[in-house]
Amino acid sequence: MKAPSTSANLGAGFDIVAVAHDAYFANASVKVESGCGVVVKFKKFDPGPRNTVAAALSHLFHRLDLCKHVEVEIDNDIPIARGLGSSGAAAVAAITAFLREANISIDYKIVIEAAGFGEVAAAGSPHFDNVAGAAMGGAVVLVSTSPLEVVKFTPRLLFVIGVPDVPPMPEKTKIMRSVLPEVVKFGKYVNQLAKVAALVSGFALSNPAITALGMDDDVVEPARAPHVPGYMRVKKYAREAGALGVAISGAGPSIIALVDEKHSDGVRAAVSRAYIEEGIKAEVKIAQVTEGALFL
Repeated sequence: MKAPSTSANLGAGFDIVAVAHDAYFANASVKVESGCGVVVKFKKFDPGPRNTVAAALSHLFHRLDLCKHVEVEIDNDIPIARGLGSSGAAAVAAITAFLREANISIDYKIVIEAAGFGEVAAAGSPHFDNVAGAAMGGAVVLVSTSPLEVVKFTPRLLFVIGVPDVPPMPEKTKIMRSVLPEVVKFGKYVNQLAKVAALVSGFALSNPAITALGMDDDVVEPARAPHVPGYMRVKKYAREAGALGVAISGAGPSIIALVDEKHSDGVRAAVSRAYIEEGIKAEVKIAQVTEGALFL
């Protein structure tokens, strides 16, 4: 089974919006045997015994009151610690592979819940935006976290994804949350609500221009941008080349630019040029919205 890369937030939708795209995929194969326990093998980067896959499956077994011995092999092509939902996608791929192998059907919310709690191993606390996107696909909006409620849209959107090859930031999630403002003025709050509404409306209408209005974030991005290598130059060049909207992908350092087909190649070239001028090696890809692991 496989699960796609995701970009959370998409600008103003901090912690409640994510989009699944076909830039990269995490693959999982599972062997189910009698007994109890989880063994995880990673073909590429190995995060060690405390990883999202083991944590997610353990949470799932506890939630379903199951006792299974599961051997999981993860082949993850999603770049690690780049704001593309790598750890969450690996957990979702493993859960869906287990469910298929064990011939078990459960509510999609339990899949998202288990994978979200698996994120504790990577981020220190549960997160449901990336894993919801990886599981459901399309563009997802968390309309409630307690109880968990997710709305999925299937907009036709095209993106340019820029993935800089920079050293991982130690405790990135903790740092990128610590820089966020604790107080937002009421006027800015109202403006931010309008932008979140634009994201959701754009998804519902499959309208890139309206979606782009919600990618112009005035609260989270200004606090995080100084910690994202090359971001301001990348954003400037992408917009000049015709990008409709540009945002930090998750907590970065990757970027996501919303484009139309006419300008996609030009924006990709502009983003590549920006990284070159910043002295940063980067992979820049064109990607589109894709289905999630539960539907692939």
